[in-house]
Amino acid sequence: MTAPDFEATADAFGRLADPVRVEILATLWQAEDSVLPYSELRDAVGLRDSGRFNYHLTKLTDQFVAKTDDGYRLRPSGLVVLNAVYAGSYVDAPTRTGLDVAGSCPTCGSALVGEYDEGMFRVNCEACDDQVFMLSFPPRGVTQRSDEELVRAVSLHARAHTRRSNNGLCPFCGGAMSLSLDLDAETTLPATTLVRSECGNCGVTNRSSVGFAVLEHPAVAGFLREQGVPADAPPWRFDWCLNDDAVTVVSENPPEAAVTASANGAALRVTLDADADVVATERVEEA
Repeated sequence: MTAPDFEATADAFGRLADPVRVEILATLWQAEDSVLPYSELRDAVGLRDSGRFNYHLTKLTDQFVAKTDDGYRLRPSGLVVLNAVYAGSYVDAPTRTGLDVAGSCPTCGSALVGEYDEGMFRVNCEACDDQVFMLSFPPRGVTQRSDEELVRAVSLHARAHTRRSNNGLCPFCGGAMSLSLDLDAETTLPATTLVRSECGNCGVTNRSSVGFAVLEHPAVAGFLREQGVPADAPPWRFDWCLNDDAVTVVSENPPEAAVTASANGAALRVTLDADADVVATERVEEA
């Protein structure tokens, strides 16, 4: 894991320690032109005290704002700040409970239910309380959606998250991720054969079922499309994504496993090697 520069980060956060500075960034972001002259920027922010405005603008310049011959523009680092601001990352997150996510518990067969709390979306069994899914989701994405819209949005978010991880791109920091197949994982999930992805930069580790790991693979996506399954169908609606029932250990040394993806009476067997790469796919009879 790469050691972060805590001192530089703390200094950058310190430069944002006033609402006026955040408003300056937001004003530059919302401007029709990428560059705003000084006078237009100050008028848009609405701060008449030029001395105070200059003080706050100077704190942002070079770190989050670039000064040009024509005025001021937002730097990429400023855009990152605004992404967090508009996502609601630094305000109290809403709470949603009892969401109908449509799916059955792989352990007891009872209905699955979704909830959102403290920035995390979870899917649990309403009877045995087994957790089959968990992923962070921006608070503002919750407040602007109905329950049904939220469930679909989380599914899209989860699929994009998986695509990045599976292709070696950390969805959190952009670092390089390495994947591996774990045949006997210690976990509270209803599955013990998991795909593990670890970022070499931030050190974050993700674990998912074998089924969930291959859900976005082109062969699986094409198979599901042929069976009329919507491209945004949530992973918790597929039994083969939730537990080990559809998984077969092909080899223990080196690790190799296969999962049988099924939909509407058809089935596709997908084999993964030790690096969690798909090495074979074949149509099979549904069990």
